[in-house]
Amino acid sequence: MHILTGGDLYSSITAQNQERARSGGSTNTQQDLPNQVQKSECRPYNWWLKVAVYSFYVLSSQTAATLLGRQYYDKGGSSKWLATLVQLCGFPILIPYYFLFSSSTLSKQAHPNYAPALVALDGTESQPPLGPSLWTLACVYIFLGIIVAADCYLYSVGLQYLPVSTYSLICASQLAFNAVFSFFLNSQKFTPFILNSLVLLTISSVLLVFQTGSEKPAGVSKLQNAIGFICTLGASAGYALTLSLTQLFFKKVRAFKLH
Repeated sequence: MHILTGGDLYSSITAQNQERARSGGSTNTQQDLPNQVQKSECRPYNWWLKVAVYSFYVLSSQTAATLLGRQYYDKGGSSKWLATLVQLCGFPILIPYYFLFSSSTLSKQAHPNYAPALVALDGTESQPPLGPSLWTLACVYIFLGIIVAADCYLYSVGLQYLPVSTYSLICASQLAFNAVFSFFLNSQKFTPFILNSLVLLTISSVLLVFQTGSEKPAGVSKLQNAIGFICTLGASAGYALTLSLTQLFFKKVRAFKLH
């Protein structure tokens, strides 16, 4: 396998620009070449680093939350509303990071449509296109917030009536719901990686069916166990729907801003 060095990449970009110049296409200036080399070399590593960090936070936090929630019920806790509130009350910690990273992103990735004024062909100035109204954004946030709150309550019910192993395995069905909702709402195609994950998930579900020796939490009847199963499955489907709707809504908002 041949690995491109910085000089090879620079020569390759220069050759492409010369070929475009001979064919009458647009060329990049010498000033843009170092930027292209830097983006080609640094961006993939930065992207993978962010994915690794975010994946670690999601997996570790989800595991800790499940164990602490089960510990709460085992030690005598019985309030589903308190267990639901705990899942949502930590958001103020993220507010400083939101303002920090949003300000830096806007300063580095400013779009031409965000200029103070646009000059038309006739010389007149016009204001840049405005984003969605505050009422529209409020409705989007409230709608998504209600779905997330309902999902957290269903998760609390499921964790109260199911053992941790069964609960975690049912929660993994969110992957299948993600694939379905992303296909219909976000035009996400079924890749071999997604199909492979769905096969592994199906095998795990089959093993769950034949697992008869799983210990139920103390004082939980068969009816409550069934309710926990349904609530956990519904919460997994609801959260998968929330992710797809969030991507869809913000894609529409971004397109509205740019146009």
